[in-house]
Amino acid sequence: MAEGTAGAVTTADGRSSVRRGPETREAIEAAALELFARRGYHATSMRSIAAAAEVRPAAIYHWYDGKEAILVALQNEFMERLTAKVDEAVAVHEQPALRLAAAVREHVVFHGLHSRAAFVTDSEIRALGDEARAALITRRDEYQSMFRGMIRDGISDGSLSSSEVGVATYAILLQCTGVALWFDPEGPLSIDQVADVHVELVLGALRASPKSIASAVAAVPGRREGSG
Repeated sequence: MAEGTAGAVTTADGRSSVRRGPETREAIEAAALELFARRGYHATSMRSIAAAAEVRPAAIYHWYDGKEAILVALQNEFMERLTAKVDEAVAVHEQPALRLAAAVREHVVFHGLHSRAAFVTDSEIRALGDEARAALITRRDEYQSMFRGMIRDGISDGSLSSSEVGVATYAILLQCTGVALWFDPEGPLSIDQVADVHVELVLGALRASPKSIASAVAAVPGRREGSG
């Protein structure tokens, strides 16, 4: 099937809808993400994804070998974008405590702004085959090791304290990832304010000094558009 017509579909009112090239793939991924988050991976069929994306079922196979390939693409994109945001945030700081604070802030903000993708990435790892699951676990382990390293560096320079770095890392990431489950953009706090609270909680739990915590909360490179 030619790329220019791969996304053609006739809508309910008889009109022909055609998406071309990457636009078709974006529509497929957006539809799959919504359905995986709402129904679950196993309860979502390829036909339901095609219907939601307004493309013919055959158009999906122009881009993906099957349903698992769509899930893997969504999970990989989430991890790539999250890691890039955290890398960018910590790069402007030298002190371990400030680097950790920046990482926590970006982790919280990203999960709050992309809650469906976060939920699908975390919850649907169980739906993956052995090879794909192992690959995602490796990516998550690499991401966790960034936080573990920052905590260890903070302990080394005396700005942070913990009796067990591994447990501290898991606890911090679980707490910060949980924002995706409860944050409401219409709620009383903006995502930046929620992120600041998490910086306070994380550094406080690692026994950082009040001065260090205040400095970390203040070291925000710029508020996001639309945040309070």
